[in-house]
Amino acid sequence: MEHLSLLRCPSCRGELAAEPHALHCTACHATYPLIHGIPDFRPEPADHPRYSDVCERVIERWPHDSYRELWTACHPAHTDALRRLWIHHEEQAPQRGERRWHEIQAFAHAARLTLTTDGTALDLGCGLGSAIFALARRARLAVGLDILMTDLLLAKKRFAEAGITNAAFVCASAVDLPFADDAFDLLNATDVVEHMPDQPKFLAEGRRVMRPDGVFFFNSPNRFSLLTPEPHVRLWGVGWLPRPWMEPYVRWRIGKSYRGKRLLSLFELRRMLRTACGPHFAVRALIPRPGLAHAALRPLETLARPLLPQHNVLAWKPPA
Repeated sequence: MEHLSLLRCPSCRGELAAEPHALHCTACHATYPLIHGIPDFRPEPADHPRYSDVCERVIERWPHDSYRELWTACHPAHTDALRRLWIHHEEQAPQRGERRWHEIQAFAHAARLTLTTDGTALDLGCGLGSAIFALARRARLAVGLDILMTDLLLAKKRFAEAGITNAAFVCASAVDLPFADDAFDLLNATDVVEHMPDQPKFLAEGRRVMRPDGVFFFNSPNRFSLLTPEPHVRLWGVGWLPRPWMEPYVRWRIGKSYRGKRLLSLFELRRMLRTACGPHFAVRALIPRPGLAHAALRPLETLARPLLPQHNVLAWKPPA
């Protein structure tokens, strides 16, 4: 498939040779397994198996089970009512993907940028592939990347059942992208940047794999939002605390961990973007409600932006 020609070793950027069940780096001789055609570029964990019991079950059942059967195997403890609700939610995935595409299109139009059609698109943190539905309709090749092999196996099954043949999936970290430089015309990342262990490197890697005239669209929940609670734990005021206090505060309030989440303020976001992209980016606030509230806030967006719930970012790479 075409996506194999875009892949590179994440350790040394060497070219990869395809073997029956693995990819082999011709430069540093690293080997990466292929699981039902999905390359796994994650490092071998030292203290636990590479694949969880649930993932092993999905790998075993993948050739003969349907998407719905595989999803059910991943959620055995869920009630029938919750399972039906989730499946209904997943059936709306193409519509969610279309909404995401229209957000990208509207922002690009406002920034006077042209989105390349019939090119290559990359969805970072793709999960079960909602955005891929829209990207695959408009790109020659749409690649979904995620750190969870189980989600990618389900996504690949779902797209095979839908008859979508120009979608491919890669298991890797978004801060060590296993792709060649200038590989993609369009990058998307939905609800991803706040989970990255190295956010500046995430942005730098995104810019590296963008082609000249390519664009990178992502959203970033605002640390200092005044209008909504923290989106992951639904607590007000978490972002206003010093960062070392956030984890113990969330544990005290709701008994959950807050590790692995780092919401950015508008100042932090812009500083990182200037370092990664120079002046080639634009930030817009996501105003939460349509109608009168939306119309009233839009003229004040520039002033209110540091305190609005979320920021949408469009970064681009100028022609060489």
